[in-house]
Amino acid sequence: MPPVPVPIDQPAVHVDVRPGGELILRGSYYSNLDGSELDAVTTTWPKDAPGGDSRDVGGIFDPGLGGFRVASRDPATHEVHLRATGDAAPGCSAAGVAAPCLVVRTTVAARSRLLTKDELTQSLKGKIEMEIVAPTVVATAAPAIPYLGIAAAIGVAITVGLVAIRARKKRQSSPYGQLLALAGRVQDKLRGADVVVAAPLGRAVETATRSLKAGRVDPSSAEGKRVAAVLLRVESKLDAHAAETRAEQEREAADELVREVESALEAAEEAAAIGARTSK
Repeated sequence: MPPVPVPIDQPAVHVDVRPGGELILRGSYYSNLDGSELDAVTTTWPKDAPGGDSRDVGGIFDPGLGGFRVASRDPATHEVHLRATGDAAPGCSAAGVAAPCLVVRTTVAARSRLLTKDELTQSLKGKIEMEIVAPTVVATAAPAIPYLGIAAAIGVAITVGLVAIRARKKRQSSPYGQLLALAGRVQDKLRGADVVVAAPLGRAVETATRSLKAGRVDPSSAEGKRVAAVLLRVESKLDAHAAETRAEQEREAADELVREVESALEAAEEAAAIGARTSK
């Protein structure tokens, strides 16, 4: 059959391939948010991405959850050959389609980038086409057995959740995550700082944060370390100013209390003196 575009706006797409049959996927998507390129099973990162140019296993689809195994892949040409295994396909059951299927993993990819699924999907440009080697056709979505579907859905949800948590922790512990957390702390402290102090710093910190999220600064590079050093200086100054403000407020409160006590003592002494004169 001729190549057919694979939709990625649904959880899974059923493909009528018999066990042992071959499915060929060609093409890729480019994200204008971070410059990454995702084909069927691989993500390629550009040179200016945090950590430099690299490739990760994991693209638009999860073959294993859909009853496929990767027979071959070419990250340069973005051509991937899959074989239908005939094994259980929990991703298909969870999505309510017959196996085998192509399980779309844009939700997992988005969470690993600290984005929502819609943010990532809207940033993607391109397409992936599929070609079934055997003379079969793409079938319409067929409902799976309800009880099995519910159980599989729970299993897939747990698996996806664990993967997302591990990816988030790895991201947060990376130079990118640490620098982003530092920028977030500084922004929070600026919101509670005196306007005179916060006004000249707020816009600069916001610009630095946007540049970091857009991938224009590599947190592990010398320039990224310069940005971190400046943000640490800003945070230190904000902490010092906040401490001075608290100390000044405490001094004012103490002065007011002392004045009240002294006034009360003077009033008591005066009343005692008046009472002594009256008694004579």
